[in-house]
Amino acid sequence: MADLLRSGNTMLNMACPVCNNPLFRKKSGETFCPICEKKVLIVKNKTGQDSETIQENAEGFKNQEQIDISRYKETLILLKNVIFEKIKWITQELKTETQIHLIETYSEILSKFIIILNNFPF
Repeated sequence: MADLLRSGNTMLNMACPVCNNPLFRKKSGETFCPICEKKVLIVKNKTGQDSETIQENAEGFKNQEQIDISRYKETLILLKNVIFEKIKWITQELKTETQIHLIETYSEILSKFIIILNNFPF
């Protein structure tokens, strides 16, 4: 990023909608993400302020926010299922476990899993 600044690019106070790293503007005015190596379009709202960023890809411009929300929900559902499977596995292990340190470790993990599940948004 230091090289980008030295070469005359400007670091913006906005983050890439995909990787959340700082965006840069070339001397030509083009906004881009140096990490994703893609152009980024900044959409202005009615008041003229930057309201959202849309990243250009092979299919053109897509609203990255909608895609990210969909992926976020899918990932959370997958995570929830994995946690339930791990809870089942740990519960089975606890039935036969006799070593105190392993019982403590399993109990701590179960406790953390329950906290995570209680904080799920759905």
